[in-house]
Amino acid sequence: MTFFEQFAKRVSPPNSDSSRNEPTAPHPCLNVEIFVQPQFSQLELSSTTAVLEVLNDIQTRFKVEWSFSSDTPGLVANGNLMVRAEPAFDGDYMKDCLIVLGGRDCSSTTWIKRVRAMQQKQHPVVLFSDAATEYIKSNKKVSHPTTTHWRDIPILNEIGDYSNLSTHLAEYGNGIITSAGRGYAMETIFHLVAELLNPQERAELASLLIVDSARSFYRDQPKGKAQGNTFLEGPLQKALQLMEDTIEEPLSIGELTRAIGVSARQLERLFKIQLNSSPAKTYKRIRLKRARSLIVETRMSLLDIAIACGFSGTSAMSKAFRDVYGTSPNSLRK
Repeated sequence: MTFFEQFAKRVSPPNSDSSRNEPTAPHPCLNVEIFVQPQFSQLELSSTTAVLEVLNDIQTRFKVEWSFSSDTPGLVANGNLMVRAEPAFDGDYMKDCLIVLGGRDCSSTTWIKRVRAMQQKQHPVVLFSDAATEYIKSNKKVSHPTTTHWRDIPILNEIGDYSNLSTHLAEYGNGIITSAGRGYAMETIFHLVAELLNPQERAELASLLIVDSARSFYRDQPKGKAQGNTFLEGPLQKALQLMEDTIEEPLSIGELTRAIGVSARQLERLFKIQLNSSPAKTYKRIRLKRARSLIVETRMSLLDIAIACGFSGTSAMSKAFRDVYGTSPNSLRK
């Protein structure tokens, strides 16, 4: 039985009618810890707290309380948004549920111990995007399925053998939800608390959040510009998908146009109108973006990175880097 199933048994039935003359027992309280680090994701923070706030509004059978913790207690910021975080204590100070936000400066040094302690207590854990990536890096032999934001999946596959890594929106295993986060953060928390609610309450929660339908954990993530099919024309979408799928062995523009069934002129027009760029420049930027992530996030040699991103060698990659980023791969790594 999961923690939330146990908690649900403590919650009074939604239609119970207590006598006014009899003292009522205090409502159960669900305590949630939201762990933040500098440069946390503002979208994941607002999505998480929005669901918890509305959850308190739609029912009175239990109360949700949440607090922020950090390995850098005090005011923790991302730009102009700041939260006041408490020190992260272990042991008896663990809450009912732990949610770790992703962010550019995410490090698992402190919170990975809290994750393991929560697992031992069989309390649920949610790891969003960058936090999920850090968890996967630190648990190379993890036996249950995991996922993270699609942007980090190619990097993880370059630096290790993560046989249980998927491209799903979220995965659940051994008490831990790893999630792509970002725009899927709200739906992740929705699924997390859904089993505490009856069907009417779930419908009201979705309605107030204006969530038309909560996507299943096991749907594949939309990956890159090519998956934004609401915004891009068909041939352009196909071209971008091929570019993202062939980073290591880039196709010529001729091969690209033949594969998607348009002329080179048509493709040039689409890229100019929709992206204000050319197919060749866009292709190079996609490869350079992958190379930049590998340089910053891994210790792979520059030669291996160049080959993995479709460059003939480090000189070709360095020249392309200077043209686009105004710096060299060596400078970026220092």
